Order: sequence, then structure tokens, then C-alpha cells
Amino acid sequence: MAIRKNPEQIKEEILETLKEKPLSIEQIRLKVESNWSTVSTYLEELSKEGKVKEIISADKAKIYQRVFGDTYFDIPITDEERKRFRALFSIIIRKYKDANITPNKTQLAKAAVRVIKTSNNSLSGLPVVEYIYGAIPLMIANPSEQYSEEIKLENRTNIIKFIESYIEETKEYSTKKIKERHHVEYCDRLYSLNDDFLKLTESKEWKKEEVFKILDSFFIACPIDEEFKEVFTFTERFISIVRKLSYFDDLEKNRTKILLTFDALWKFIATYKFYKSIENRIPDKDILNLYLGNALFVRKACAEEALSDFYSIYWSKIDNRELKISEKAMSAREIMQGWTGEN
Repeated sequence: MAIRKNPEQIKEEILETLKEKPLSIEQIRLKVESNWSTVSTYLEELSKEGKVKEIISADKAKIYQRVFGDTYFDIPITDEERKRFRALFSIIIRKYKDANITPNKTQLAKAAVRVIKTSNNSLSGLPVVEYIYGAIPLMIANPSEQYSEEIKLENRTNIIKFIESYIEETKEYSTKKIKERHHVEYCDRLYSLNDDFLKLTESKEWKKEEVFKILDSFFIACPIDEEFKEVFTFTERFISIVRKLSYFDDLEKNRTKILLTFDALWKFIATYKFYKSIENRIPDKDILNLYLGNALFVRKACAEEALSDFYSIYWSKIDNRELKISEKAMSAREIMQGWTGEN
């Protein structure tokens, strides 16, 4: 005789089945050995509790994803990885505080990446991804979180010495400098060019030649991907509009709009970079798109809207421009003014 499961047991089993990847109600039903209606009801309850979220809705083709809350886009990591991340974050925060520094999110994340990327130990396998501000741990580094060392890391003493050395080396650095240096060390050239462009736009005077030099390099470094053609075409369009605008005005006059458009473009590119950096971890494209498809769609739509708005500024310049007509053209206009084509 089968043992009847209570609601909490079924809900726990549902959460367990969603631990590795998003699933449809039918797939969940089969795994927890329950009926469709019961599973659907408990999924709605779990959704209200913030433990799962519906990512695709089409009658009986609803697909749910587990909400972890501590990873980017709620992409799953193993329990072992989570414990190692927590232990690493705990040590880094403590060592910063030992140096009388309260670390911010950037300092914690970049220190963790440095340890993961350079330590020849079990931490080297922890997932690191590229996103808006460069390489980051897949698990969100939150300095206000109370992390603890649930497990003892291998080579813990060496890891601590490495962290202490890193903090000593960077303690006088601003957050901005830490990011810029990190981009040079661990990211492709696109991130450093993004830094260079933003740095240039912060200056009081914009030198057109310098702006175009960086944008040309950005264009060359921009990836060409048949699956994500818009990454390149949007970049090409942005640079083209900036060049066209420069014929009418000093670029400084459109500083705000240029920065807002570039920000939308960069966030789309960065989301694409995240997608590419997680591909090896989630080789199934269908599953990967369940996690990131919506984010890519929204970022692309925002970039496209920003580019259209930006282009409208250039178009308004064309409409308002004064055309210089030569004397010969004026004479020809007078001659042709009364001509009807009948003679």
C-alpha cells in the first residue's frame, strides 16, 4: 500500500525535482508521482511563497523554474559549490574586516574571482561568468550576507595568505580601478574598451578623433555570432549614428543620449557574454534559453528602442538642416519653374 504524502512533502519533492533545471507540470508530475491538478495547485502555492516562478505559460505547457535567490538568473549550482562559495566569501569578508575595510559587492566579487582563477585547488572549478561588470562568481557575492565556513576548504591556509596579499595590494584602489584592472586580467578586450569609452565621455571636452578611435576598436573587437547577429549589427548602427551626428553638432551636445544608448547596447552585449560564458555548463540550448531567453529578449528590445530614439535625433538634424544652393542651381530653378513638360 502506497504511503499517502502530505502537502509539505509533495512541495519539497517538487522543489527537489526543479533543482537541476526548469520542468513542465507534466514532467514534475511524473517525477513526484502525483496528478496534474495537485502539482499545479502546489506550484501556485510555491510561486506565491517565492520559491518557484513560472517562466513559460501556455495552458498545459506551463514551465516552472526554481528560485534560488543567490545565483544570477537563478541558474542552479550544486550543494557542494554553494558551500565552497559561502566558505570563500566568509573568509574574504573576514580578511577585509581584519584590514579595517568593509568590502562592497565589487571588492568581494573580484577578490573571489582572483582566488578562483589563480588558486590551484578545489576552488578553481567554481563557476565564473562574464556579465555587465566583467568576470563574477555565478553565486551572487553579497557582503551583507552572514556567510559561514560550512566546510573546510582544501589548502585553506594558502587561500587565506593569497587573500591577505590581494587585499594589501588593492586596499588603496577605488572600486572603479579594481574593475578596470580586473577587466584587463580576466575579460576580453571589449570590457577594457567599454571602460575607455566611458572614461572618455566623463571628460569635460570630447575630442572627436579619440571617441572614434575607441569606437573603431570596439567595433573590431565586437563578436560576430550567427546566432546573435544583433550584437554586431546594433554596435555597427550605434557607431554609425554617432559619426553622422558629428557632422551636425559637437558630440558633447548629445552626451546624455549617447551615454544612455551605449548603456542599453552594453547591457545587451553583456547579457550575451553571460550566455556564452555559461554555455559549457548548460550545453542544452533549450534549457539555457529557458534561463536566459527572456533576459536576452528584453535587453535586445531595450537596445533596439534606444537606438531608434537615438537615430531620431540624427533624423531631426537632417530635417532642420539648411541646404546651400549654388548660383547655377538657382538659375536652373528659375528657368525650370514654369516648365510643365508639354513642349
